[in-house]
Amino acid sequence: MERLTKKTNDVYYALCDDLKSDGKIYIGKVIDKLAKFENFYEGLIQKYSEIEREMEKLRAEGKTSTVKFKQLLANKLEINNIITILKYNGLQ
Repeated sequence: MERLTKKTNDVYYALCDDLKSDGKIYIGKVIDKLAKFENFYEGLIQKYSEIEREMEKLRAEGKTSTVKFKQLLANKLEINNIITILKYNGLQ
């Protein structure tokens, strides 16, 4: 992974020569990487909610022993683990 930040005395700073600003808007590799992370995190949260809705539907139909339900449960646990790791690292 290309590291775009560095830490000194508990403060992070960007190592990006292409970071540009007009005073209100910033663009560059650092911003692009941050946006990709935010998209990833939002996607996880959205997928988690979709899985919960689908599982609730299957529960209501009495289909908790199906392969589909078990796969959804495994996916939910996997996403939950990723979210927990992100929270533990202050990336919530």
